[in-house]
Amino acid sequence: MTLACTRPSAERDVLDDAELQDAPGGPALRLRFQGPFEGRSVTWLATLLALSAPGSEGSIATSPASFIEIGEENREGIPITVALPVATIDEPTIRKAMIMIRRYRRLRRGRHEYGPPGRATHQPDP
Repeated sequence: MTLACTRPSAERDVLDDAELQDAPGGPALRLRFQGPFEGRSVTWLATLLALSAPGSEGSIATSPASFIEIGEENREGIPITVALPVATIDEPTIRKAMIMIRRYRRLRRGRHEYGPPGRATHQPDP
C-alpha cells in the first residue's frame, strides 16, 4: 500500500517527497524518500517508531532511549529506523524526522541511542 501526501496550499511540503507505506497516526510508519548521506544522494527506507504509544512496552515510565539505527545499503536503498518519544507517528512527526535525517550531517551507520539530556550513548558497528 502506498499513500501519497499532498497539501492544498501552494507551499512545498516535505511530505510531497515521501512515499508513505503506512497511514499516519499509528505507533509505527514506513516510508521512502531521498536525502543526502556520506556525500551522495540516497534512498532512505525509513521506519519511524513511537516509543510512547499507549499499551506499548515503550510507555513513558519504561521508555527505552530514543535512537537512530542505520543499516547496510541494499539495492532498494539504506534502511534507517528512528525511535522517538511520541505517542503516535503523525504527519508533523514525519515532517520533523525527514528534515532531521536530511539536515543532520553527522549521521553514521550503526545504532545511536539518545537518553535524557547529556546521557547519549553510541553502539559502534560490530
